[in-house]
Amino acid sequence: MFRVPFLDHWEVVVTGKKFINELAQAHDDDLSVTDAVADVLQTEFTMGASIKYDQYHVGVIGSTMTRNLVARFDDVYDEIACACEDVIHDRTKEDSAEWVSVPVFDAVIRIIARTGNRLFVGLPLCRNSEYLRLSRNWAIDVFIGAFFINFMPWILKPLRQSIVAFRRRHFKHPGKDELKKTVKERVLLDREFGVERPDRPNDAISWFYDAASLRYTPETVVDEIVQRIMFLNFSAIHTSAHALTNILYHLAEHPEIYLQPLRNEVEGAIAKLGWTKAALREMVKVDSFVRESERFNGLSSLIMTRKVVNPKGFTFSNGVHLPEDTIVSVANYATHHDEENYTDANAFDGFRFSEIREAAEGFDAIRHQFVHTTPEYVTFGHGRHSCPGEFFAANELKVALAHIVLYYDVKLGDGCNGVKPENSWLSIALIPDKRAHMWFRKRKDVEIDL
Repeated sequence: MFRVPFLDHWEVVVTGKKFINELAQAHDDDLSVTDAVADVLQTEFTMGASIKYDQYHVGVIGSTMTRNLVARFDDVYDEIACACEDVIHDRTKEDSAEWVSVPVFDAVIRIIARTGNRLFVGLPLCRNSEYLRLSRNWAIDVFIGAFFINFMPWILKPLRQSIVAFRRRHFKHPGKDELKKTVKERVLLDREFGVERPDRPNDAISWFYDAASLRYTPETVVDEIVQRIMFLNFSAIHTSAHALTNILYHLAEHPEIYLQPLRNEVEGAIAKLGWTKAALREMVKVDSFVRESERFNGLSSLIMTRKVVNPKGFTFSNGVHLPEDTIVSVANYATHHDEENYTDANAFDGFRFSEIREAAEGFDAIRHQFVHTTPEYVTFGHGRHSCPGEFFAANELKVALAHIVLYYDVKLGDGCNGVKPENSWLSIALIPDKRAHMWFRKRKDVEIDL
């Protein structure tokens, strides 16, 4: 446990299973994730006051969206397949078996933005160019806005022209207009024909309306839903894009080791069960590869950020006392690279977890699935406040990897010299190389009738 200076605050960083568990199990009246996020991201100004003060969307994401992943699996896979065709295959000549060079991050973020929004807003908006441009840029601009706002005295934050300009840029964006138009049309249909009609879309607009209509007036409900859809885009696009970029880099670094075993597993699963959620559960090596990439890379050096909100402070079992308003986090990257937690922790082993699962039984096997959190594996956090969208993120990443290994041969671009492009640190964020290219070649010998 140690204390780290940031430009605008000091932060206590927790390490070790014992203290990670204590932080995860702390009561919300002692350590608040909501207040910590609000401080770091300045959500009241960057996303809207209701995002900070009325977080019903967290329950919708963690419960309603998760329950509907099976029902919406076909749509998610369809969008991944179509997006790969548009983003990767359109760079090739029709019926050509030639290798083509693809800028990885640019391709991946387009695939992820479309796939996520197929679940969030459905067709045709999930393919609208203006809306997708907004969804891809939204997270970056929230972070930039929060960075500058955090340096302002509190009394000036609502008044500064930079905040006004920031909000105007997005609330008047043509992509935002398209979203608001779609939400308004859907709300009118729900009011006129009811929410039980058989043709009602099963997506986040509907799920948010079901919750928002009980707490907001007809005049404000549209804007509230729009804010929640933008929150989804903030949470889901860049996080998954960074993850999938690194997954593909690892695959392309050693295709001779990983490509065929992954391909064999995917072919066997879909031959037996088709492109279904059940087939995805059979893909143990795919799950392991994704989990290991997130362990090895991750998104940040810190995770599970909390703010001490108890006026009496918070005391860990070792006697360390944190006064009110202290920010405390878990050392994410260090935990995942700790030799006490992982053998050869600084080496990437794509089948690390599948080998453990194959040798284990019962819960010992389950606890090494991608979505399962432990004090040693905190990609999604740990405890009651683990990421509410983790199941969707896991599905999306695994389906994307499975589709690509089945339909494409891959290798690193010429400028990589056979070595995975390095990540770079930006403050606490770990960013994959956004300029590197990979070679893709569409396979012509896929024998499974899908």
